[in-house]
Amino acid sequence: MDTSVIRTQMQTVSPPTKTWVHEVLQPEQLSTAKQSFGRCKLSPTTIVLMWALRVYVILMVLLIALQVWQTLHS
Repeated sequence: MDTSVIRTQMQTVSPPTKTWVHEVLQPEQLSTAKQSFGRCKLSPTTIVLMWALRVYVILMVLLIALQVWQTLHS
């Protein structure tokens, strides 16, 4: 088969991605149709809890890294 024939068949079989996506998805599934709400306001208590969670996660990561390091070097 000639390569130009294969190239022509590929172009007719697979349309451009953007067109194909718009044909398959419903309008409300497209990101352009979604409404942006922005950031919500958090109460001071929630902000403190979120910072406490961040600190806890960082401490746990450091603790696990220390344990792994000690295990590998003992």
